[in-house]
Amino acid sequence: MKKVLIITYYWPPSGGSGVQRWLKCVRYLRDFGWEPVVYTALDSEYPVIDESLAKEIPIGVEVIRRPIWEPYKLYKRFIGQRKEQRVVSGFLNDQKPSLTRRISMWIRGNVFIPDARKFWIRPSIGFLVDYLKTHPVHAIVSTGPPHSMHMIARGVKRKTGLPWVADFRDPWTNIDFYKELKLSAWADRKHHRLEKSVVTEADRVVVVGNVMREEFEVISGRAVDVITNGYDEADVQPQPKGSRDPKFSLLHIGLLNEHRNHEALWVALRELKAEIAGFSEDLDVRLVGKADHAASESIARNGMEQQVSLVDYLPHREAVVQQGRAQVLLLSINNTPNARGVITGKIFEYLASGRPILCIGPVDGDAAHIIREAQAGLVAGFADKDTLKAHIAHFYAQYKADALEVQSQGVDAFSRKALTGKFAQLFEALTP
Repeated sequence: MKKVLIITYYWPPSGGSGVQRWLKCVRYLRDFGWEPVVYTALDSEYPVIDESLAKEIPIGVEVIRRPIWEPYKLYKRFIGQRKEQRVVSGFLNDQKPSLTRRISMWIRGNVFIPDARKFWIRPSIGFLVDYLKTHPVHAIVSTGPPHSMHMIARGVKRKTGLPWVADFRDPWTNIDFYKELKLSAWADRKHHRLEKSVVTEADRVVVVGNVMREEFEVISGRAVDVITNGYDEADVQPQPKGSRDPKFSLLHIGLLNEHRNHEALWVALRELKAEIAGFSEDLDVRLVGKADHAASESIARNGMEQQVSLVDYLPHREAVVQQGRAQVLLLSINNTPNARGVITGKIFEYLASGRPILCIGPVDGDAAHIIREAQAGLVAGFADKDTLKAHIAHFYAQYKADALEVQSQGVDAFSRKALTGKFAQLFEALTP
């Protein structure tokens, strides 16, 4: 088989969404004639841990783990966080940002460029260039964020000339929290300069959605490929009707930060409790994953404490089982300037679960388009409380009639195996 070197930060025992894309690709690459070699960090400061994911790494796959220095011990000491606590990704907090947190955000954006893994770039390039002299591969792929992975690949590409695919799971300078980094003009220019160097020097650039594709084509002046995220048929199967939640459950899985917490949802639920007999007793809202103070405050402000339960991170296998049992799946898009292009990874597992999806986000966004094309649910804008009420009332009426079902179309195109085949085609095109 031909070999491909995969440079990734997120790898088991990391949990969360960042690990899924390439863990699943590694699982299926051999089916398409490619042997993966994974380069990742040793003892990283992952936001969540899921030891069960290690079982999904195929037997015999070479995983190279190299020490990494990350500034999180200093960060924890600075903000008064205990050593054993994990640093949460993005800007998810259990309290309003303190002065020390705001200062740390500024340092993150203006000192650690492109991100806090920058100190791993130079030693990784040196190690990999030496490694490849005796362990040749046919192509390399980097996946980000963190975008330091792309900087490592760029360095290896410059020294070896190997074909390089830069895979963006999220944007760089257009990511939702970019403006919250409080960048100086100098730092902003540097981020943009590094981003452009990656998308112009890589042999192929891959993104997860059409809006991202348009944005990166403007930056790079070249064609960009779209390979979405997906679901693994080995993980996600529709649950039998008899196993569904007995109550009218609305399930959200994943981080629920300030930008994903939409007040209109809680207002709509509060009003439906007052307007529909029995709704309050039937309603069961479950938020699985980390939720910050914004969500807790909205829940309390609208008197929803009795109907809402907060569940911390669940192992992936448990989470997908809960998806299949839910009456309705909540998909909450970040209310940020790049919202049209946000396609959360879980949307595809939601589709595969066979349960109706209620999406809160731009009605003309990529996520909304996927849901409509698949006929898998309903969409309402961020602040469109009346439409949200109508959608939830519609689902509730179907629930009461024991007829809450969807017949999703074209979901097979998003299987992880099919998507891995697309990556293999890219590799083949670069290594004739």
